[in-house]
Amino acid sequence: MTLFKKTITFLQIAGLAIITVLLALGIIFFFPKFTNAPIQPAPSADPIAISPVVLDTLSPGDYVRPSQAITGTTPGFWFFEASFPVTLRDINGNDLVTFIAKTDEDWMVTKNVQFSFTLPDTFSYTGPGFIYLKKDDPSDGEAPFNPTTDELTIPVIFENN
Repeated sequence: MTLFKKTITFLQIAGLAIITVLLALGIIFFFPKFTNAPIQPAPSADPIAISPVVLDTLSPGDYVRPSQAITGTTPGFWFFEASFPVTLRDINGNDLVTFIAKTDEDWMVTKNVQFSFTLPDTFSYTGPGFIYLKKDDPSDGEAPFNPTTDELTIPVIFENN
């Protein structure tokens, strides 16, 4: 084989390699734009926040009665002076009564703390409604508030005895 034939063979192989690379790049960069394939969004760097309240004696949709005791856990930062507010609301979101949930544990911690509250002796409303728990805010609204992690609304049915 002469030097000339070797050069031609090399150029043919190199040309085929270049064409193959260009076709692959064209498929990678341009083909997805011409399809109806959904584009996956980039994963969010922020995790989805979930309410940190865990109720032991109440589930969404439960019937609640006057003087019923409710217990659960939530992180200590929900409390101020060992309490946080609880509000009963009717189906339209109107406040019926507000009272406090309390803890007997050390609440100045970040770990979960046991709390309890007792519903009022009577309800002025009977039917579907909500129990609204909210992280106590001693700053009167100056501190940042995240509705996803700093409050919890539980749908319930108020039942008078």
